Order: sequence, then structure tokens, then C-alpha cells
Amino acid sequence: MSNDSVLSRDLIYEIIDLVNSGRIFTDIHIEQDAPLMIKTPRGWQEISPEPVLLEEMRPVLKAIDEDWEDKVLEGALDRPFVLTQCRLRCNVYRMYAAEKIAISIRRLSLNPVPLEQNGLPQYVRIMLEASKGIILVTGPTGSGKTTTIASMLDYINTHRSSHIITIEQPIEYELERKQSIVSQKEVPTDTPSFSAGLRDALRQKPDVLMVGEIRDFETADTVLHAGESGHLVLATMHTNSAAGAISKLLTFFAPEQREQRAAVLANSLIGVICQSLIPAENGESFVLASEMIFNNNQQVASMIADSGKLYMLADFMKRKDDNMSRSLNEDLQQLVAKKMITSKDAMRAAYNRMELHEMINSQR
Repeated sequence: MSNDSVLSRDLIYEIIDLVNSGRIFTDIHIEQDAPLMIKTPRGWQEISPEPVLLEEMRPVLKAIDEDWEDKVLEGALDRPFVLTQCRLRCNVYRMYAAEKIAISIRRLSLNPVPLEQNGLPQYVRIMLEASKGIILVTGPTGSGKTTTIASMLDYINTHRSSHIITIEQPIEYELERKQSIVSQKEVPTDTPSFSAGLRDALRQKPDVLMVGEIRDFETADTVLHAGESGHLVLATMHTNSAAGAISKLLTFFAPEQREQRAAVLANSLIGVICQSLIPAENGESFVLASEMIFNNNQQVASMIADSGKLYMLADFMKRKDDNMSRSLNEDLQQLVAKKMITSKDAMRAAYNRMELHEMINSQR
């Protein structure tokens, strides 16, 4: 193959063409000396068998960051890349002892998905009517947490006169000012870390705070302080269950601090949404499944306040003592019954598979 033919491949055009093709996918994977891949509801698929060469990647890498070669030496490079119809979150990294370069690209829409269209029950809006407290959105990587948080912030921005401050890495959805003032900060460009950004934000007259991820003691501690002191705080975590998010949040604190922090969380937590994206039955799109805990009565608050009672939240969600909290298996069972997802995919998404198996069999 001649050098001219190697350089004639326009990878930026291919990416734009893919984005505009109407194909359902969430991610693009570009790896040096390997075929270009996309992540569809049914897994990773090859776009063409021809391997992508480093010289073909260079225009994309330069478009992501002019100084990518120097910066990638220090670690993975996380940058947004805006096209006319969508926003891409690009992560550039080295592998194979720095012999190869890869680009992981997450596809996002330019504007947040309206809350009524994101697949969560409409009563989730009740959470957003609160003027203070903590809302946690959790789930595995790639479960749509960022999209849900953006939908919530857009709802607040549309219906409330507030000052919204976000701390993100990187900024994934740009929010235009509507009813609210919006200040979006990117780590490490606008602030060195989530915890530093959150501490600084508390001095900037916020009404609503959004933290891209709680990943250390300082961030967890500041989130609890902010939720308790009169701010509405939205934050994401990586856990497989709603109760697991509460438990994980408390593990950021030393054992001797947890009882006091659990009492604070019991008073300030509004609710937890744990979600998962599952292939639709036809394999051509995704369906959102969710588990929710609403801290709307003393019974739930007492379970949060006492770590020895956290396990009881699973039973509470099944008992239907309120009509808003629900288990993931309950939602999965309903999605299978409606033929929106297959039982096989539901089982893969469940963290209590034996229970779900029995629930699905009982409705046949």
C-alpha cells in the first residue's frame, strides 16, 4: 500500500459519517493497527476489516488536543469534541508499553434528553422539587448516569430560578441558561479536583450543585455538608444497587465517623436512582431499567441512620409501603412481561439473579 493511499483515509469524516448514519451505538473504539469498532446494544461490532494506522489517527488526535503527544505521556487524556449534531467525550490513552495509541469515544447528544423521555418514571420529578438535600444517581459504567443527571439539571434549569454549579470531568452536556444561572466547571481545567471544586462552589452562592462523581473522602464529606446546609446536591457513583450507593458513600468515612455521618445522610438524602441500560428485545436500541429508594418516611430514614439495618432496604422496596420506591428486579420483570427486553438480558442486568429467575417464571 502506498503512502498516499494510507493517508487518504479521512478518519474524522468516518466518525462524522457514523454519527449521522442513524445507527444505534453508544461508543466508538479506535485502536492503532486494529479495525474501527462501535458498541451497539448487542455488543461491539467491526465497521470495516481495515486496520486504522497511527498516521490516520493523527488528525483526530490533533482535533481532540493540539498537544496530545506531550499530554498523553503523563496519562490518559480526557477531552470533549463537539460536532454539529452531537458531542463526543474522547479518552486518548497508551497501551502495550506505550507502543500503541487508542481513542475511546462516548457519543452524547448536544442537548440533554427531556426528563419525560429518558425512561424513568414521571414521579422522579418529585425529587427535583426539593430545595435542599442529596440525590444520588448510580449504576455501572455506561448505564446512562450522565444522561440522567443532565436531564434532571435541564428540568431544574427550565422550571426554577436557581444558580446551578456543576463539577465535571470532562463537561459532557453544555447547559444553556434558561430560568437558572449555570456555571459548569471542568476538572482539571477550571478546578484541580472534584473536592476542591465543590469546596470553592459553596462560596459562590449556589442553589444546586452537581458533582460528576463521588470518589474520595473529601468529596463525600463536602456533599453531606452541602446537602445538610441548604443546597440541592446531585451526584453520581458506581454501584450495582441503590442500597449499595448508601453503603459505599458511608465507607468513605472512618469507622468512628460513620454513625454520625449516617445520621446526617438519613436527614439529607432525598433518594437514590440505580440504573442500567439493557438491549431492547429487537436488539436495535436500549431500554432503561431502574431501582429507586425514596427517603420519604421515617422508616427509610431509620434504616439509613443505622448501618446494621441497611440490608432491610431491599425488603422495604418489595413491600410497597410507598408507591415510589422499587427494586431493580421489579422493573426488570415488568420490562420482560411487556416484551421490551428478553429474560436473558434481564438476568444479565440483575444483581439478584435467583430472585429474578423465580419472579419471571412465576408470571408465565
